[in-house]
Amino acid sequence: MKRMNMNKRYLIIILAAIVLLSSCNKRTQLLYINNIANENLKTPKIPEYTLKPGDVLYVQIITQDPNVSNLFNNRGMSGSVQATMFNSESGNYLYGYSVSDSGYVQLPVLGKLFLTGLTINQSRDLIQRSTEKYLTDGIAVVKLLSYKVTILGEVKKPGVYTNLKDNLTIFEGLGLAGDLTDYAQRNNVLLLRQTSDGVKTVRVNLQDKNLLFSEAYYLVPNDILVVEPRKGKLFSMNSPNIAIYLSIVSTTLLMINYLMK
Repeated sequence: MKRMNMNKRYLIIILAAIVLLSSCNKRTQLLYINNIANENLKTPKIPEYTLKPGDVLYVQIITQDPNVSNLFNNRGMSGSVQATMFNSESGNYLYGYSVSDSGYVQLPVLGKLFLTGLTINQSRDLIQRSTEKYLTDGIAVVKLLSYKVTILGEVKKPGVYTNLKDNLTIFEGLGLAGDLTDYAQRNNVLLLRQTSDGVKTVRVNLQDKNLLFSEAYYLVPNDILVVEPRKGKLFSMNSPNIAIYLSIVSTTLLMINYLMK
């Protein structure tokens, strides 16, 4: 009888372990911003990136006369060319305009313009004013083609991503990478940011609402996000197999217990 009672205790313990091991990750480990209520939050001011040597710009001058426009866009900016440019690394550099080491961009007709230290909006305004020397209906379109962020580690699609919008939040960046995996450590993501003094490291907690007010909320060009795995990832990956083994053991013990009655 004592042996049977001991076997029952073992069975209870083993079955409880099976339930724990085969269950999904804790819900709180998979949440973003899990300490937020229904409230209006004021996010930080969107940082305005200033151009640096090596940046690549998309510049197009649009007028009512396509022939006149072509004089200012002598690289043949057809629809197919623009699609190639926006969707490939080589297209960016073949058809974009690079900021030189001395800070200038060389544009057709308009010549050399000093853009280093200016924001995209300021650069657009400068180019727009330059076109007014020649045109009355010219419209300048300027985008930063070298707005790239690198996302590595526990994401579904790690890689280098190009952003063609004026800004990019950290959650939008992770969305480009297909979101985090279930094994990602959401409360300790590493952000590497290039500054004039070198590389700045920032630890980011994706589960804390204070992220919304921090410098890490908006990604800037050349940012690198490294998402580390949670502790116990290997155990979590193997837990289904462990659960199967424990299930076999528990079934065996049940049979032994039944036969010994």
